[in-house]
Amino acid sequence: MIKIKECADCGKEFEMDTSARFKRKYCKKCSAERKKAWANQWKVKAEDLDD
Repeated sequence: MIKIKECADCGKEFEMDTSARFKRKYCKKCSAERKKAWANQWKVKAEDLDD
């Protein structure tokens, strides 16, 4: 079953499959951005962080 849901980041509506094992919280665009940020988190240096 398909359900219309609002993206937690941008607020845009997207279609979500309710029978999926893991329910989506984000639209495809925001999901891709988060995945890219997660994959590159090891590149962050200690000097880049705030105190």
